[in-house]
Amino acid sequence: MSIEILTSTILSKMSNVGKWQAKFFIGLTNLWLGLRGRYHFENLSRQGDLSSESYRANFSKSFDFKIFNLELFKYLGVEKVWVLDPTFLNKSGKKTPGIGYFWSGCKQKVSRGIELVGIAVVDVENYTSFHYHATQTILSKGQDLLAYYADLLVKDAFNLLTVSKYVAVDAYFSKKSFIDSVTQAGLHLITRMRDDAAMYYAYTGLQRTGRGRKKQFSGKIDTKNLDLSDFRACLQEDDWTAFEGLAYAKALKRWVKTVVVQNYKTDGSIKNCKIFISTDLTMTGIDLYLYYHLRYQIEFVYRDAKQHLGLTHCQSTQQQRLDFHRTGDPA
Repeated sequence: MSIEILTSTILSKMSNVGKWQAKFFIGLTNLWLGLRGRYHFENLSRQGDLSSESYRANFSKSFDFKIFNLELFKYLGVEKVWVLDPTFLNKSGKKTPGIGYFWSGCKQKVSRGIELVGIAVVDVENYTSFHYHATQTILSKGQDLLAYYADLLVKDAFNLLTVSKYVAVDAYFSKKSFIDSVTQAGLHLITRMRDDAAMYYAYTGLQRTGRGRKKQFSGKIDTKNLDLSDFRACLQEDDWTAFEGLAYAKALKRWVKTVVVQNYKTDGSIKNCKIFISTDLTMTGIDLYLYYHLRYQIEFVYRDAKQHLGLTHCQSTQQQRLDFHRTGDPA
């Protein structure tokens, strides 16, 4: 199916898109994917069919990219998982809305620029990520950053749940406040804990009679010396083995499905251990491990958007036009 036919088919299902806006969007999609040089209004007018003023005017109009992308996801495989991850964009000047200091993973330090929080869906069968929505990080005074990230998922939970109930995030998000907020909205989090996280086995023996709280734990988990009556091997390669089981995460104050991966040295001794968790206690260890590692697919979306689709090229300083450019980047 060609880009024009696919885009036209999806737009025909969107009742709030008029004939002229649909025509503009179809033309823009083709131009966006084939544009040479910088991605700004003047270059769009040079290689497109409209004037720069027309592109500016249409970029100022609202467009529901979320509904468009949800319709696009219907053409993907059955098994999917959501991914949320922020990305840093270099930006100079003083008039860009939301410019400030944010963490840059490439530079490994806080740098001046802007930050986007991207949400993408990964087609599990094809190991491919598709962009859903990007929101520029603009915090209110005193607003907590993790609460801001959680709010993006909570507000959009209804749409997200129509595609998948799982959201994979990196270890930064393995905080109680974030996980509690997201799980209350009906979503399940998949993430990684600190290597030294306090995790406990469930106590399954006889309980004493009488007053007092029942015994919950049978001991702290040593990831290098797992109790194989509580954990079983679910994946194995030459240099690592993954064990799955249920555990209580002290920092999260909840029971979680847990996968402990023991990485081995060449002599067979344990080099280090990694802890992956899911808030869905019924999830298989294989799916948990796979879904977490599929999280990295969103990095290819960011890479392609920055290198090939002009994510950092828009020169407008108007919030609405910047939002259209970044939210609608077809990567």
